[in-house]
Amino acid sequence: MGAYSPNGRSITGDHNGAALLITLFAFPECTTAQTSSATFFTLHAFAGYPTDGFYLRSGVAIGPDGVLYGTTVEGGKLRSGGTAFSLTPPASPEGAWTESIYSFRGGKRGANPYGGLAIDGAGVLYGTTANGGISNGGTVFSLIPPSSPGGSWAETVIYTFKGGGDGGAPEAAVAIGSSGVLYGTTVGGGDSGNGTVFSLAPPSPPARAWTESILYSFTGGSDGGTPASSLLIGSGGVLYGATSWGGTGTCVSDGIGCGTVFSLSPPASLGGSWTEKVLYSFGGSDGFSPSGPVTIGSGGVLYGTTTEGGPSGTGTVFSLTPPAHLGGAWAEAVLCGFGDSTEGTFPVGGVVIGSGGVLFGTTKEGGGSNQGTVFSLTPPASPGSPWTETVLYNFTGGSDGGEPLAGVAIDNSGVLYGTTEYGGIRKRRNSGCGTVFMLTP
Repeated sequence: MGAYSPNGRSITGDHNGAALLITLFAFPECTTAQTSSATFFTLHAFAGYPTDGFYLRSGVAIGPDGVLYGTTVEGGKLRSGGTAFSLTPPASPEGAWTESIYSFRGGKRGANPYGGLAIDGAGVLYGTTANGGISNGGTVFSLIPPSSPGGSWAETVIYTFKGGGDGGAPEAAVAIGSSGVLYGTTVGGGDSGNGTVFSLAPPSPPARAWTESILYSFTGGSDGGTPASSLLIGSGGVLYGATSWGGTGTCVSDGIGCGTVFSLSPPASLGGSWTEKVLYSFGGSDGFSPSGPVTIGSGGVLYGTTTEGGPSGTGTVFSLTPPAHLGGAWAEAVLCGFGDSTEGTFPVGGVVIGSGGVLFGTTKEGGGSNQGTVFSLTPPASPGSPWTETVLYNFTGGSDGGEPLAGVAIDNSGVLYGTTEYGGIRKRRNSGCGTVFMLTP
């Protein structure tokens, strides 16, 4: 069984000590539509060092006036430090989008922003770097884009991780909560080195420093471990997220769990502890390694993707429905188990919700050229019927890009924006430096 795995581990399919046979019939497949009238357009193809960045692991955020903001893990003026970029729409439909970049300098200033950017109401951008900082444990930064074309970006490092109990190696975007508090995850550090959930509270004058708090340290056991995706802030300030490993299932030969979806509830009184709850532990046949963020839909239902596992071992789209009564169990359903490579395989980046509850996402591989896809999942007309998957676009790995590692962003008119890891201008080892694309379903 082929599988996309960041660290080469393979599924064994054991859950709570009982073997789970991963077959094509473990869960119903989604129905596949054969045609799509979607319109695809490449907005920007990256050229790499020294022009701009390369290796896009995260998606884009949509800012005021339709400006797109994102990051590249590498590239920029220092070749390997990475960049933040903006893409401004043209004045006329046929014009070119205008790129502006900020190059991370490494060292204490941080380097390699794996996660994307979050935008506050004043237009300030916030993000993380996986490396750099005082102890090379990564940073959280703010960025103010230039106020006029050709102007300078202004970066401030607002926190430096030590890599110990305070966390280390943040690989996801931060979420902005009430009063400007930032919430995020680290894949390392914490009490047992299995990652953390943290908050950063803005300074109250005359203080200048942001205040970091560790809301939860993962053990890597039944509570999960290695949270590599960003958090969702729900009603009442409850945080929702996923861990790539851990939980009660066993999906890899060295006994590490299949991953979890969790909630983290704020304390009832000031100074109390946050409460972590595992909403679901994956077991392999229902999914393995949820690396993307979850999103919330009608009725508080959570939706997400698993990179691997499912009926054919090549990933799933799932839903988690909240219990009808306090203390009940969340109900997981596999909405689509990717199987046939023409449908796409290995959905890494999560999904977004469009009009009518339609879900949109990407797969890293599969499609006609095995360079990944953009897909939609349409809810069934009647309960119990399968969801309908439509492949909206097949990447070729050429000028259009290839192997998208992130999900898509959706604007108010339903247009999708996303990134690809490779493709575009063929400069970096002849594989291309990546692209930003627009797709109208």
